[in-house]
Amino acid sequence: MPSNDQSKVELNYLELIQKIFSYKRRLLAFTLAGLLLGILIAFTSPKEFTSSSLVILEESESSGQFGQMGALAGLAGISIPQMQGDQTRLSAELFPDVIHSRDFMLDIMKEEFFFQSKGKKMTLEEYYAEERPGNIVKKTIDFIFSIPARIINVFSSSEPAPALVEASDSEAVELGYVAVTSQENYVLRQLKERITIEDQMKLIELNVSMPEPKISAEVNALVLERLIGYVTNYKTVKQKINLEFVEERVDEAQVKFQESQLKLASFRDSNQGIISRRAMTKEEQLQFEFNISFNIYNTLKQELEQATIQLKRETPVFTVMEKASIPLGPSKPNKPLIIVFSMFLGFFVGVLYAVYRILLSQITK
Repeated sequence: MPSNDQSKVELNYLELIQKIFSYKRRLLAFTLAGLLLGILIAFTSPKEFTSSSLVILEESESSGQFGQMGALAGLAGISIPQMQGDQTRLSAELFPDVIHSRDFMLDIMKEEFFFQSKGKKMTLEEYYAEERPGNIVKKTIDFIFSIPARIINVFSSSEPAPALVEASDSEAVELGYVAVTSQENYVLRQLKERITIEDQMKLIELNVSMPEPKISAEVNALVLERLIGYVTNYKTVKQKINLEFVEERVDEAQVKFQESQLKLASFRDSNQGIISRRAMTKEEQLQFEFNISFNIYNTLKQELEQATIQLKRETPVFTVMEKASIPLGPSKPNKPLIIVFSMFLGFFVGVLYAVYRILLSQITK
């Protein structure tokens, strides 16, 4: 019995395949439609050139900087924060989030480049806002879907929309927000698609795709430079704050040391030749305070030197293995792949159509 059931299933599958191929003309029509669509997409898609660069990030070793202070700082009422290495570590896995962050991309899109196709210098924002790159199929679909919104705008209320308030850089920083226009949002999406970074252990690969070969290399170099600057600033700014903190503690300790030194000298000058237990006890107390303040001041001076050295150690070291180069040919579009995929998609749609007609004929019987 099982063998009979299996043979029936195989027979049904063969019968279904035979029925599907009975729609040869429809299958051929869908495949040709896919071919034409693929040719249309392949030959109307804008060319893009990809430039790559390879960088090695050497992680710095960090350790606690103020382990020698101990009880001396406590006696002086000075609290030194312990800066751990994990607090200043910026993993390479976060680099894609860094370069795709809004503020980072806004800075990149405001930079000017010379576009040979335009014969003038333009920012990336101006270029992508003007060109709106895409193949004719994508542009047609976008236009069709934008029609309802345009109709709604025509028949919507004629009340004026509230004007955008433009703030200066200082006001924006003070208010704590950034006003991003719809044009900037569009360009942000375009750049995020074209600027990618991959972390391969300690090797970082940055890829930038642009409409012109020279610009792709220039943008790659710019993004890499900004990324290195961002990471360096992120790590060293904490150490700079730390260094300033230690410098303030050194100044405080120096004042206390000078005060205790002056008190001891004044007491000795005013009590020369006087021999009494009370005077000896007071001198010992002032000497003790002087010794403590001197030890604290001396230790903090040493820690200041260590903090200065640590600042240099914490500065990340980027070794550029492979600089961005001008690509010799376009990386996109891959015309053969697009055409083959479109033909396969057309054939697949034809098969679905044939199956639908077969099932419909079975139901209507």
